[in-house]
Amino acid sequence: MKLMYSLLASLLMLSLAACGGTETSTAVKEEKQEEAKLLDRKEFEQMYTDPEKYKGSKVEFYAKVFVEPEKDEEGTYLQVYANNNDERNTIIGYEDPDFDVKVDDIILVKGTVEDVFEGENALGGTVTAPLIRAESIQKSDYVTAFSPPKKTIEVSKEVDQHGYIIKLNKIELADTESRVYLTVTNKTKENISFFSFDAKAVAGSKQLETQDNYEAAYPEIPSDILPGVQSEGIIAFPELSQKGNVKILFEGSTDNYELEFEPFVFDVEY
Repeated sequence: MKLMYSLLASLLMLSLAACGGTETSTAVKEEKQEEAKLLDRKEFEQMYTDPEKYKGSKVEFYAKVFVEPEKDEEGTYLQVYANNNDERNTIIGYEDPDFDVKVDDIILVKGTVEDVFEGENALGGTVTAPLIRAESIQKSDYVTAFSPPKKTIEVSKEVDQHGYIIKLNKIELADTESRVYLTVTNKTKENISFFSFDAKAVAGSKQLETQDNYEAAYPEIPSDILPGVQSEGIIAFPELSQKGNVKILFEGSTDNYELEFEPFVFDVEY
């Protein structure tokens, strides 16, 4: 969808002008803001069916930027997917032309439903989206915004083989995945190899393979690690139960082929 940012800016500036200009109008604006209702999650979802009905309502939501932001001397204008849902196309105007934001950033938005924005998609069709006047925008991250852990298991255990050390720091259990936080340290005199796709988890009678989450862009442990180097990363597995035990196995080797390595095994009961 190609945004008409001049129209967007005009809508926002007209709104701001209508709300300001005198001490009296400023007081009225503040009073209205105090009275405005913050939409709960259900109401926020319903707002997309009829944004006009919710004009003036307060909103607070996480979103992912999917179009290159536009700026002018009045502010920054964003097109985002609210709640990481590509059916929740949302337009945001923010009175900060210096706000540092780019495509794929995840943000927390607090603001007001200002109007309904109409634009044209690549096929020439009309697309409507809520127009949000942001009062604040903060940078966030995938885990905080879209996949908060329901349970965190602090492990802090390590296995050392010939100076090749893997430490399992913690496990986070979320709705759609389980995240394993690792630290790999090379205290040998050779390069060591680590391949995250070789990791496995055994829960009960089930063997779980790693799963990719490209959208999350988790830090990765490099496949080759030089002597004296320490690296941290996150490996995702399918969702685990909220209680039980899990065995997690990692494979490793070094350039010294005379050394033999067993799997690095962590038994975690939680």
